[in-house]
Amino acid sequence: MKKITLIYFSPTKTTETVLRAITQGLARSLEISGSEITAVNFTRPESRSTVLAPFDHNDIVLLGAPVYAGRVPADAANFFKNLTASNTPAILTVVYGNREYDDALLELKDIASVCGFIPVSGAAFIGEHSFASTDIPIAMNRPDENDLKQAEDFGNNTGKLLKKTKDLKKIAALKVPGTFPYKEGMGKGAPDFIEVTDACTNCGTCATVCPSKAIDPENGFATIAADCILCCACIKACPEQARLMKDGPIKDKARWLNETCSTPKPAQVFFAAEP
Repeated sequence: MKKITLIYFSPTKTTETVLRAITQGLARSLEISGSEITAVNFTRPESRSTVLAPFDHNDIVLLGAPVYAGRVPADAANFFKNLTASNTPAILTVVYGNREYDDALLELKDIASVCGFIPVSGAAFIGEHSFASTDIPIAMNRPDENDLKQAEDFGNNTGKLLKKTKDLKKIAALKVPGTFPYKEGMGKGAPDFIEVTDACTNCGTCATVCPSKAIDPENGFATIAADCILCCACIKACPEQARLMKDGPIKDKARWLNETCSTPKPAQVFFAAEP
């Protein structure tokens, strides 16, 4: 392998942070320089029109996405499905908010396989939950230093596996948790759950980070509920903390997650067996 490409959907940057840590360990193990590492961030809607060149055996590709309701977000899954590879090793990563990742890692593995990748390793890491806040903490400040050390080790160990494997087509299929048919995912559309307070300065940061064009700058930067995917990137990115979660079903869900998913979970990593 001569080139590393990171391809990810990361509204609140937790997935991106984990993938970059994995890449550090992988590049060190395979002795690949920074000039041969490329990142493709397709979080913004306009970036999803990009058509990537096919990948081959000289590439190693990291695919990463957050987990929404136990699945890969639809926008991420659709982008991944348009990739083309030819026996290209792939590292699969999902990042979830300390509840469960359910079928997301299996779904990502299945997508990658259909596209022509050979999944060689997979991982599920913890990231601060989209619904988390200082008042209702859920996996706050994850990934933390220990998570990132584990991510780097995961990348390093994947590199070691690749160096020992002479023929990727003979490697045993990667096994990850999950069930097919997958559980029902979450589409677009949300309750009216975000309040824009008087602290808003109309800076437009919320619209800049929104991955689904669900912010209406002509209407006080209100959320367009029909297009919202509940990522809460706009809340977390607001420099004035002017976007707040209203009382209602989403805030109730956040409280439930705080109460039932408070025990920190470790990362889970999986490797294909050597031939």
